Amino acid sequence: MSGSLTDLRGTRVLPLYERTGTDLALGCGGSGTGSSIAGCFPLDEDGFEEPGFEEAGLEGVAFGGGVDLAEAGYLGVVLVRAMGSVRGGELPDHGCLQEDEIPRVGMRFAQLQMAHDFYATYAKKARFATKIRTTTFDKITKAPINQAIHCNRDVIRESRVKAPTQKNTISATGCKARIYVKFDKDVQDWVLLKVDLMHSHPCSLKKAVHYHEYRQLTMHMKCVIEDNDEVGIRPNKIFLALSNEVGGPSNLGFSEKDLRNYITARLRNNNVNADVREMMSYFRRMKDINPNFFYTVELDDECKFKSAVWVDARCRASYEYYGDVVSVDSTYRRNRHGLPFVSFVGVNHHGRSTLLGCALLGNEEIASYEWVFSQWVKCMGTAPQCIITDQCRFKYHAIKNTLPDTRHRWYIWHIMNKYLPSLGVTVGTELYLYDDRRMWIPIYFKGEFWSAMRSTQRSESMHAFYGGYLHSKTSLVQFVHEYDNVLGFKEQRELEDDAADSKGVIPCATTSPMEKQFQQEYTTSIFRDVQIEFVKKANCRVSTVDKQGSLVCVTMEEEKLVNDTILCVSYDVHFDHSTQELRCECNLFESSGVLCCHCLEVFHSYKVYKVPSCYVLPRWSKKIKRKHTYVKSSHDISRSDESHVAFKGLCAHFYSVAQEFVGDDEETTLPHVALEETMATLAAHHAKKRSESVSKTQTNIGS
Repeated sequence: MSGSLTDLRGTRVLPLYERTGTDLALGCGGSGTGSSIAGCFPLDEDGFEEPGFEEAGLEGVAFGGGVDLAEAGYLGVVLVRAMGSVRGGELPDHGCLQEDEIPRVGMRFAQLQMAHDFYATYAKKARFATKIRTTTFDKITKAPINQAIHCNRDVIRESRVKAPTQKNTISATGCKARIYVKFDKDVQDWVLLKVDLMHSHPCSLKKAVHYHEYRQLTMHMKCVIEDNDEVGIRPNKIFLALSNEVGGPSNLGFSEKDLRNYITARLRNNNVNADVREMMSYFRRMKDINPNFFYTVELDDECKFKSAVWVDARCRASYEYYGDVVSVDSTYRRNRHGLPFVSFVGVNHHGRSTLLGCALLGNEEIASYEWVFSQWVKCMGTAPQCIITDQCRFKYHAIKNTLPDTRHRWYIWHIMNKYLPSLGVTVGTELYLYDDRRMWIPIYFKGEFWSAMRSTQRSESMHAFYGGYLHSKTSLVQFVHEYDNVLGFKEQRELEDDAADSKGVIPCATTSPMEKQFQQEYTTSIFRDVQIEFVKKANCRVSTVDKQGSLVCVTMEEEKLVNDTILCVSYDVHFDHSTQELRCECNLFESSGVLCCHCLEVFHSYKVYKVPSCYVLPRWSKKIKRKHTYVKSSHDISRSDESHVAFKGLCAHFYSVAQEFVGDDEETTLPHVALEETMATLAAHHAKKRSESVSKTQTNIGS
């Protein structure tokens, strides 16, 4: 059967017969049954050859069924397939689309990107993905003049990758759904010349959300991921929490792999040089937030990173109160580059560990430690009275050279853990431990104030604490960010303890007025230690008394239960009647600032009912206003993008408003109406900005 242009004008197009060969395009215009035939021409692979085929004859065209061209909506160009591709095609579900959201010939756009965004939005709602197939550029100006945007399953290609090693699947099915947009030089905008909405494959909503093109993280999701990653929550847990928030993983719009890739690409850095640059940027931001933030970086001869010391402004202020005894630990190496991490730790008025600065070392040599200690003391202004470290020889010599007036001792737990478990102590080790006995045996520290810093407590507690925030893949910039989080946690903990002390007191264990005095003066945690001594006082009794004028030497016997056996241990307490000063050979007060049960019993025996002020240390007092409590940790608000910071601010404002209107249905409609009005205002504002941008572009082109 053969046909002509006249045969088809104003009639229903009936099925002819299939033929192989070149696809043809039937151009028509107008509407209703009076549609006129514009032309018939062969198409290239993309279907975008301009009309040039002879219009006089039309033979062997294959149509997919009885279709009225105008009723089908093909008012511009209808692509006609050979090989029955239209016969087996499907039109996507347009039920969720407005009429102006469906592409049609003649639509105009101010910019090419707007046309691309329009078709991409349509494709997302119609449940398929797009790609730019071809773009033609002007030979003189090099500006684009037309573009073809296809369904991403358009052409089946042979893969150059061998099947066994091929990772990406081949999903092309020869789909012909596409649009063709061209620049109209007369009107200076872009117009849709050709549209084909038929697909050779079904469009599925459940599958479309998992297409790579549509798997994206919203700003809300990015903020949640960053916040959770900063506090050490694992990616799989973050993904599970986000899934629960939206009602299941299928509603997220991205996969767990996308989440992990975002964390890796956005929040972590494998390059040590880039990592150092990010860390330096962090230091500068902290300095801008608070000028009292201290940092210094040591570079080698090749200007490469060697060491760094930084101290938060709050830490510097707290050193005035807690810098008498400092623990220095460098056993923690939990970062990607394996750099030793040095933390300076003190004890606050609640008896808890508090951070006083930290450092990253390029190596563990004497010169490196000397530089760190000297810079840290330069920051603080004065050296600590006492310092505790492990038995590292490099550290020992560095402290001796840079802190000659500071009393230095070793962690006893390092020695106990290193030598005692196996009992494999050699003669050389015995001599080594004996020669350095004054560095670790407690008897040599009696009478020296160590602020109740037991050598095991501070290092182990900080070690465990950092373990909750840092891991072996932590980059340098993440490392300083997590240290930032540690500071915030410590600050919050101290504020909570202060609030608890201001709220009330725990009851006394005895009726002693001295205990009540400590109850009113000391923080709760330190008062608990005092209470233990008041309870133990019941196990003490005076054995002998030696008087020499106003001086009295009282021998106290304390009953102690050891392995179900009661032992009596004697302690001499020297007491001065005239000054009410006393000293016990157990040296508990001198070392920790808490009066021992022996001294309390002597006071009780000599009817001293008010503790002299010299034994009520301001260090443990809850009544003192400390300067550092007025200084907030310099939390790095700039670690996120500026848009994320603005987004979080808007969300926080919205949450505060929303919680005020959730109790009443009528009130709940008020913020909804307000939001809709705000969205309409924003849409109008965006349209105005786009219009101004287009006008400016056209003016530039005209000039």
